Amino acid sequence: MSIRKYVSDVETNWNWHGIRLISALVYLTMILPLIVVVVNSFSAQRIATFPPRGLTLDWYVEFFRDDMFLSAVWVSTQVGIAAAILAGAIGTLTAMGFVRKPFPMKKALSIALLTPMIVPPVIVGIAATSFFAEIGLDRNIWWLIVMHTLLALPYAFLIVRSRLYLFDETLEDAAMTLGADRLVTFREITLPQVAPAIVTAMVLSFVISFGEFTASQFWVQRETTTVPVVIYSMVRTTITPKVNVLATLVLVITIVVPIVGLAIQRWLTNNTN
Repeated sequence: MSIRKYVSDVETNWNWHGIRLISALVYLTMILPLIVVVVNSFSAQRIATFPPRGLTLDWYVEFFRDDMFLSAVWVSTQVGIAAAILAGAIGTLTAMGFVRKPFPMKKALSIALLTPMIVPPVIVGIAATSFFAEIGLDRNIWWLIVMHTLLALPYAFLIVRSRLYLFDETLEDAAMTLGADRLVTFREITLPQVAPAIVTAMVLSFVISFGEFTASQFWVQRETTTVPVVIYSMVRTTITPKVNVLATLVLVITIVVPIVGLAIQRWLTNNTN
């Protein structure tokens, strides 16, 4: 082995070790704060400190007795599910229209659809609040759902569109040649092929909606207060174990929902194959 090749191999190994070390540090930086939050949710002290001097489940019991917290979780869940369904449905239909049919101003409309993903959420919140106030609409949960759907729609659109680009349209042509109408072809051929992408889009839309804070803070009412808004309003004074309980539950939801979505996606993919 030549000296040059030996030096090159050593440099390559050091580069890989360096990349792994940096990756490990990044992951630790992301995970350690989450571990602190989860551990402090069991703290026996009223003022959360790490490490806690004692452990208890009392804060979880108090949490499930607190109407404000339960109301916020219920509102976020309702809005998240509704936004996921709407973003998934609208994103799918819009993506099909973009992929299947050429029409004027296609690129301009595509950019317009992606605007909520590019524009900061605070601008979306201000614009939506000003618009609804101008036309005299109250701040109710339905308009909060509309706003969250707008924020999640670009992601749903991109996910479904990328799957449709890979779809073999000759399958639809073959089905219609054999006598199937467009509705039957969509139900039996197209939908099973794009269903995994739709599920992925809906799961991502739910997670985006459930954790959305910036735009939601402009919509604060008793019946429209979401979990992130409640957490922010409480941490401005002091961080108590009850806040950590709420943050832990949000963390569990945002982990469990994608896992369930991934399981459904794999099941649909296997059935389609």
